[in-house]
Amino acid sequence: MNEIVTTFPIHDDAASLAALRALRVLDTPPDPDLDVITLLAADRFDCPIALIGLGDADRFWFKSRHGFVPTEATRTDNFCSHAMIMRDVLAVLDAREDPRFAAIPAVCGPSGIRFYAGAPLITAAGHCIGTLCVMDTRPHAQFTVRDHTALKLMAGQAAACIETARMRQDQPISELIAQTTTDAFVCVDADNRIIHWNRGAEQMFGWRAAEAIGETLDLLVPNRHHHGHNSGMARLRGGGRTKLVGKTVEVPARCKTGHEILVELSLGMWPAEGEGLPKGFASIMRDVSERKRQEAERDAAEAVMARRVAAIEASNDGIAFTDAQGIFVFMNRAHATMFGYPDPSHLIGKPWSVLYGDATAQEIGTAAMPQVFRDGRWRGEVPGRCADGTIIDQEVSLSLSADGGLVCVTRDIGHRLATEREKARLREQLMLAQRQEAVGQLASGIAHDFNNLIAAIAGTASLLEAFPDEEVRRNVVRIQKAASTATALVDKLLALGRRRSERKLVDVRQILISVRDLVTPSLADKRQSVEVDCPETPLQVMADETELLQVVLNFVLNARDALPRNAPGRIDIAAAMAGDAPPTGEIVVGRIRPGPAVIIRVSDTGCGIPRDELGQVFQPFFTRKGDAGTGLGLAVVAGIVGNNGGAVALSSQPGRGTTFELYWPLRAEPGALPIQTPLPADSDDALAGKAVLVVDDNAVVVETLASMLERAGAEPGPCLDPATVIEAVEEDPAAWDLVITDYDMPQMNGAELARRLREIRPDLPILLVTALPHLLERRNGEAALFDGLLAKPASLTDLVKAARTALSVRRRPT
Repeated sequence: MNEIVTTFPIHDDAASLAALRALRVLDTPPDPDLDVITLLAADRFDCPIALIGLGDADRFWFKSRHGFVPTEATRTDNFCSHAMIMRDVLAVLDAREDPRFAAIPAVCGPSGIRFYAGAPLITAAGHCIGTLCVMDTRPHAQFTVRDHTALKLMAGQAAACIETARMRQDQPISELIAQTTTDAFVCVDADNRIIHWNRGAEQMFGWRAAEAIGETLDLLVPNRHHHGHNSGMARLRGGGRTKLVGKTVEVPARCKTGHEILVELSLGMWPAEGEGLPKGFASIMRDVSERKRQEAERDAAEAVMARRVAAIEASNDGIAFTDAQGIFVFMNRAHATMFGYPDPSHLIGKPWSVLYGDATAQEIGTAAMPQVFRDGRWRGEVPGRCADGTIIDQEVSLSLSADGGLVCVTRDIGHRLATEREKARLREQLMLAQRQEAVGQLASGIAHDFNNLIAAIAGTASLLEAFPDEEVRRNVVRIQKAASTATALVDKLLALGRRRSERKLVDVRQILISVRDLVTPSLADKRQSVEVDCPETPLQVMADETELLQVVLNFVLNARDALPRNAPGRIDIAAAMAGDAPPTGEIVVGRIRPGPAVIIRVSDTGCGIPRDELGQVFQPFFTRKGDAGTGLGLAVVAGIVGNNGGAVALSSQPGRGTTFELYWPLRAEPGALPIQTPLPADSDDALAGKAVLVVDDNAVVVETLASMLERAGAEPGPCLDPATVIEAVEEDPAAWDLVITDYDMPQMNGAELARRLREIRPDLPILLVTALPHLLERRNGEAALFDGLLAKPASLTDLVKAARTALSVRRRPT
């Protein structure tokens, strides 16, 4: 070998060590049979020393020694340890020349061993328990294959001799046990014929040993089981696996009188030498008929009580019993844990009053107990006191038992009360948000019209500034101050409908559960339900909790109202990551942006929505509920979704139901006008000679803007209808330098007009002049359609600056 080893590891086979100790051969007197083997080995290999050593945990103990005085040696630095690890013959012709062994004490010490040959002792079960070895102080010239075989055979004979000696020791004991036990001890050979029948078998089954021995085991097997028993024996004789060996089972057995008894059977098997097939079987049988009868009676008596106790233990409610003095004698675990005690044993033997404060205990004693003794029962809500002193809200039911004690059923209602409080809070927040949004919708409409009027007034005043008359100019200043004040009042009016958004991380699952709990009590039919399907892990988004709740609740309330009044129906609410759930409907609000998002689906089995109305459901004041609806709910939803960078997809089939799909980004970012890079435009006459189309549905505003543009040197083309603008650009796209448009117009809004114009001439500058500029943030993707934004009312100077900026933006033609 190339590796030099001076210290060998101890053979550490726990199973082999256990097998050695089970043989009970360590530290026993010499065995003449083993001494013969060592003598023959010394003679066969012409060595002065031959040993049979057994490998204990920390030593080698020599059961047989020839030519060697010590009775044991250490397990380390040892030839035999190496042979045991190899589990094969180890031959060392000259240890001084072998770097593995040259430095060990047996070689370099007084013993002076030069030659060593050892073979492991392997038991029938395959455990290595020691070695047979020969040693010499002279080196040997060779160790042949015949030597190898001979030493291995001698080691096998030594191992067999050790195991046989143990069997000779155990046989008298086994015979004594078999004949004195009251259990039946029966052995059969491989052909299923009885070869041993003890006194216990005679007493149990009625046949004497002379009658039973030589018969097949069919003697005991009931007729109906003969086929199965014989098939099993045939399978075992053919090398098949057994299902009973090593197990304890209960089987029926036949007695001499013909009646059957139930026996507990333990079956063992011993193999034939050198084969894997069985040589015979040994069985121990115990009559358990009487025990089974008693057990059946006991089980029947205990079954009712067990069912009662199991029901009590399985209950989520706390259940406890007291004696007539009010001392706890039993309680389930739920009752103990409800009050913060890990086990009922902490409360058994104590009065019920320990679970309540002094005032509460006195109240129960004076108010509840008289009713219990008068009517037999009482129920109420009282605060309990936990082990750590905290208070628990609970509903208590007391009943009088037959022995004068109490049966107490306690339910923790803290979660229910907290849920009710949370529902009330959510309802209040939702109602407030809905009122604010309704006011905001109304205020926006009024503000839009006011701002148009103010824009006309302020614009006209701006034009009058050029008059040289001082009196006119003073009146202009007064008009402009009034217009400015009116503008501030309009802003305050708009502020009435706005609430400050409080974004934070919100778990979508909790929102959906809250919505379900809010809507379920209002369903029109008991056969209708609201089901929630959420992942087990949190789905957190950045959102205002009230806003997100308002959006989902609006969808679910609309779904509820779409269900039939007196028929089954179902609303399903589900949430998942948007990447796991692609859209199935048409996008009607916002747009789906790149990046992670959560999708919330609300589906119903209601009446559905006609296809021609799908695009209108989010418009203000559109409703299909008649006088029962305001038409503002989904309009408010559109504003909230847009302001959070989300989107809504809608699909519906009349008569089959509707599905709303809400896409909510994990990080909501409101839209804004893109930052453009303006070209240098320092000249005050940047609009001189420019052809400008002006469109607004308010004639006064159009006239005012046109006049202001004329004053700036432009050539305006006033229009009251967006269709007129499209026709003009289609007729001559290059003739126009700028388009100025309002947003809210009845036939077509400003964003739609801008899209149409971009299709005709992508690089045409477009300036948006609107009374409600802040609403553009809610309309995702629309801000990028315009090259500038100007709020109404605006002065001539503001208009010129905004127009000049729009003209300076570079847009790439497509």
